[in-house]
Amino acid sequence: MTKMTKLTNIIVDLGPRLIMVGKEALGTSDNISIQVAESTTEELEKLKSAFEIRLVKMLGESGKEK
Repeated sequence: MTKMTKLTNIIVDLGPRLIMVGKEALGTSDNISIQVAESTTEELEKLKSAFEIRLVKMLGESGKEK
């Protein structure tokens, strides 16, 4: 098994995107950039080429928002 090197604190430019909440289109963005805390090179390539990217708000252990 090969060990995959993790990259940290990478800025990824995703380009223009449609902004949606659920199934409702709310607007567009000329460019969206995100900071990825940790990822492999392969994962970053998947992210950059993805047709759809979902952002999910993380919950703490108690079930409340962080």
